[in-house]
Amino acid sequence: MALHVTEAEAAVLMLQRKRAALVSKGRELADERVSTTISAQCYEPGARHRLREINQALAVLDSELRSIDCALTEAGRALALAQQENAA
Repeated sequence: MALHVTEAEAAVLMLQRKRAALVSKGRELADERVSTTISAQCYEPGARHRLREINQALAVLDSELRSIDCALTEAGRALALAQQENAA
């Protein structure tokens, strides 16, 4: 099913916003991981638990980013197709 240009543009914009939010969250988690690592490696149980949570969240976030990137590629193709159809 072909999208109209405005729908395709909206899809690309929505995906770009989602990606930006995920990247921002990833930076926050990475910063927290840095500050938690010293405590975790010194065998503070709470810090080790939090570090495990951070690492799991970063793994999920990475997977979500990969999915968003795939969706952005497809949305870009849909936008290009819609623009071509609109120009015809």
